[in-house]
Amino acid sequence: MLRVGSRTQFQIARCIQQNASRYFSQAVASTTSSSSLVETSIDGNVATLTMNRLPVNSLSLEMCEAISSGIKEVEANPKVQGLVLASLSKSTFSAGLDLNELYNPDLDRLTAFWKSFQQVFLDLYGSRLAVIGAIEGNAPAAGCMLALSCDYRIMSSGSGKKVPLIGLNESQFGIVAPPFLGHLMLRTVGQREGEIALSLGKLYTPSDALRVNMVDEVVDIEKVLGRSYECAHQWAKIPPHARYASKMLARKQYLQELHATRDEDVEAFKGFVMNEQVQKNLGAYLQSLKVKKK
Repeated sequence: MLRVGSRTQFQIARCIQQNASRYFSQAVASTTSSSSLVETSIDGNVATLTMNRLPVNSLSLEMCEAISSGIKEVEANPKVQGLVLASLSKSTFSAGLDLNELYNPDLDRLTAFWKSFQQVFLDLYGSRLAVIGAIEGNAPAAGCMLALSCDYRIMSSGSGKKVPLIGLNESQFGIVAPPFLGHLMLRTVGQREGEIALSLGKLYTPSDALRVNMVDEVVDIEKVLGRSYECAHQWAKIPPHARYASKMLARKQYLQELHATRDEDVEAFKGFVMNEQVQKNLGAYLQSLKVKKK
C-alpha cells in the first residue's frame, strides 16, 4: 500500500501524543508504505521504520527480510538522511529472535534465517542514514542488537510500575549470543561490564543502561518518539558525507570482519543450535512460555 501526502492513523495519533508535529510541519509531502510486518514513512529528510509484528516483534526470517527491505527502501531516497527505528507496541521494542526458527528447524530455512539476521545487523549498523532508536519498551537479546546498531538510542523510563529492560539475555535460556553481537556489546559497554553481562544474561533497567552507555538518553515514555524525531532532524543537518565518513571511522573495520566471516558464522551458529542439549533447552523454554499463557 502506498499513499502520498498522508500518514497512517497510527502515525498521526502517535505524533500528536508525542507533541512531535513540529518536526513534520516543514515537509512538502510525505510518503508511506506498509507491509504486514513493518511500515516505512518519509517526511522531508527523516524516515521512520515501525516494526509491526505484534505482539512482540520477534525476528522471524520474514521479519528480518522486511526490516532489511524497509531500510533499503528509505535509503534509496537521496533526500533522506535520518531514520527513526520504532515499534508499534509501546511495551516491546523487539523481544529478539523468534525461537520457533531455532527449535527443530529445517536446515535450509535455518541457514536463510541466520543470513537474514546478519543482514539486518549489517544494514542497520552500516546504514548511510543516522539511525535513531526509539525504545519505548523491552529490548532483550536480538532486540538489544537492533538498538545497539543505531547511531543514537533513546529509551523510555517506563510507565507506572512497568519498567522496560534491555540487554543480551541469551544465556538465561541456554544459548549464546553470536560472536558479532557479543563483541558489539563489549564495544558498547566495555570489556569487564560486557563479560559479566554476557555471562549472566543480564537485563538492564533504563537508568542502568544509561550508566553503561547502552542507551544515550532516558525520557518519559510519552516523549520518546518526539525526542527521537528531534534527534533525527539534528543529525540529518550534518553534511552527509562528513557524517557517514565519521561513522565508518568507528564501524568500517567491524563491518568488514563480519562480511569476511559470514559463512563461518552461519555454520558455527547452525552447529550450536543443532546441539542436542541446546535443543532441549529451547524446547523447555518454549514450553514454559506456553504454560505462562494458560
